[in-house]
Amino acid sequence: MCGAQSMGQALSRSESREVAFRLIFALGQSATLDAAAWDLALDGKTAPIPEKQYITNIVEKFLAERISIDEKISAHLQKWTIDRLRQTDLAALRLAMSEMAIGNVPVPVIINEVVNLAKKYGDIQSGAFVNGILAKIAE
Repeated sequence: MCGAQSMGQALSRSESREVAFRLIFALGQSATLDAAAWDLALDGKTAPIPEKQYITNIVEKFLAERISIDEKISAHLQKWTIDRLRQTDLAALRLAMSEMAIGNVPVPVIINEVVNLAKKYGDIQSGAFVNGILAKIAE
């Protein structure tokens, strides 16, 4: 699953989460990622072994539990279906659910960082939408 290591600035934990977001977004309905996807997601930065493992763990958790993650997301949608969600919002929700399933990071930290990613990559309503869904899931 791990692609070639890029040369450049090393990743912070938040940046590693953003790389995982990009990879989950790139997966869409696919089940595999190639080195090119990793290189694009890393955006010229270096993923030291602990960060690369962190990213890999999140992506592998998503791939292993995609159906149940999507079912949990769907169960908390009102007047929406998962196939109608913006792909960036769906990727943010999938990232959060995958990381919550791993259980190494406090849920409020995950929600805060994923909401920030939704704001960055989505539209003006994405942050509030993702926050609302994740708040319901975290109850």
